[in-house]
Amino acid sequence: MDLLIRSIGLNPTAYGWRQKLLLLARLVPLCEGNVNIMELGPRATGKTYLYRNASYYTRIYSGGTVSAAVLFYNAALRKIGDIGLKDAVVFDEVSKVNFRDPDEIVPKLKDYMVDGHFERGPLPRAHSTCSLVFMGNIELEDAAAPIGLLSYLPDFMKDSALLDRVHGFIPGWELPKISGEHLAKGYGLAADYFSEVLHRLRDLSFRKIIEDFFELVGGYSVRDWEAVKRVLSGLIKLMFPHGEFDRGELVELAEIAVELRQRVADLLSQVSPSEYPQRKLEVRVRG
Repeated sequence: MDLLIRSIGLNPTAYGWRQKLLLLARLVPLCEGNVNIMELGPRATGKTYLYRNASYYTRIYSGGTVSAAVLFYNAALRKIGDIGLKDAVVFDEVSKVNFRDPDEIVPKLKDYMVDGHFERGPLPRAHSTCSLVFMGNIELEDAAAPIGLLSYLPDFMKDSALLDRVHGFIPGWELPKISGEHLAKGYGLAADYFSEVLHRLRDLSFRKIIEDFFELVGGYSVRDWEAVKRVLSGLIKLMFPHGEFDRGELVELAEIAVELRQRVADLLSQVSPSEYPQRKLEVRVRG
């Protein structure tokens, strides 16, 4: 784990164990296909820095206006958009992102977030494994309750149907602002090599292991279970790419994956309490 932390430019000794797991969760969209992650946290905790420097296969939208042509398919140029070409598309400062035609983009985005399929104009139904990341800055005092967090989301993300398609919500407020002590000391993987490792890990799948070892309990939906499997598969790739681990190590990763989905469930309960009543998700080891 410490090698991975140093490879993203940070000093592992400056972070606690839980904080390291949250840092690794940021990497999941880069090594696991079709994962949708949201993170809200204070400024200067390294959110944007990671996605800009850990992979050459990302596109970051830092506010501004985004069109369906750039995102999905440019019919005039007959050119596939970023979602069809990148490993991850990152919406930085998501509250400041404007869609040129939200009535077209938001429904397409919701469809894509389910199974990775999209279409536009003359483009027939296409598929991509591009993951999506939604990030935003918040004030620490608003992190205590889901209702406070909702105020930082743009209107399109307050749509319960879209929010339910987010697989995990990283509590970025638990990570410290980066200062000199947080910068990497010692050896890490070279940036270009690490980028390629993350890229090629996307070809692996640990879903079978997850389904054999675990089951979700607590009134979960199909989307809850799918979300946990996707996030957990990415965490296993990062920690145990060789596929060897003991049960205790796997349980710890599973609990983090469930927690990140639980945070999405809590937001959904605030947005639409009648449709998404409060529930407590837990993971149980089979056998």
